[in-house]
Amino acid sequence: MSWVVDPPVQAGARAFAAVCRIARSGHGSAAAAACSGGKRPVLILIFHRGAVTGAGVDGESYTAAEIEQRFPQAIARTQARLERAMQGQ
Repeated sequence: MSWVVDPPVQAGARAFAAVCRIARSGHGSAAAAACSGGKRPVLILIFHRGAVTGAGVDGESYTAAEIEQRFPQAIARTQARLERAMQGQ
C-alpha cells in the first residue's frame, strides 16, 4: 500500500490537502490481466499561519512532526504545490 497527497485547496488564509492511501491488486492471467484498487483519505493537512497540523479521519489531531514521520515529504510537497499555484496567479 502506498499514499499520495491530493492537490491542495485554499480557503481564505488556510489551505487543505488530503493524504490518501492507495491500494492496488492484480487479477487474472498474463493474457487477461485486470487491475483494481482504491483510494481512501486518511489525513487532512491544514496549513495555517505558517504552521501545519493534521486531522485524521480517525478523529485524532497530528503535529507536523507526526505527519512527517507517517508520511515523509507530504508537507514539503504540498507547500511546493501551493507556492507554484501562488506564482501562477
